[in-house]
Amino acid sequence: MTDIAREADAVQTIYASVGSKRALVFALVELIDEEADVSALARRIVEAPSAHEALAAGVHLTRQVQERVGDVIATLLSAGVVDEDAAAAGEEGLRRHRGGAATIAQRMDTLAGLRDGVAVEEAAAIISVLTSTAVYHQLRREFGWSFGDCERWILTVLGDTLLAQDG
Repeated sequence: MTDIAREADAVQTIYASVGSKRALVFALVELIDEEADVSALARRIVEAPSAHEALAAGVHLTRQVQERVGDVIATLLSAGVVDEDAAAAGEEGLRRHRGGAATIAQRMDTLAGLRDGVAVEEAAAIISVLTSTAVYHQLRREFGWSFGDCERWILTVLGDTLLAQDG
């Protein structure tokens, strides 16, 4: 916090406007949701008329998050290794991501679109893993994929793995 304030040449201004370092890193979690327009995209999931559309909306949401603020997420998660407040904020972000994956899986199940034998909890875990920052990071940085390439591949794999034949 001191380093950020010193760089901005405004220690008291930062503390007065944001509060503690913990408040600052938790504000990043809120900023991530705002910048990626998570609430509007999440509505598309719960209003989707088919399991495939719910899944596509969810994968698109994660693409938007990664494309717009993936670097912020990666930085926050990296900082969490050495900073307790960053770790707590990172865990909140991951909790939200897992919750979003559970919402997608639940909507797919409600629409009778999950493949036979796939439980909602299993579908949520698979969605959460394949739409994670780590997956996007690896596909983009190590293999040079575009965000569109990532979105198409993730949707295809999830669809093939989770969707009922008529989903």
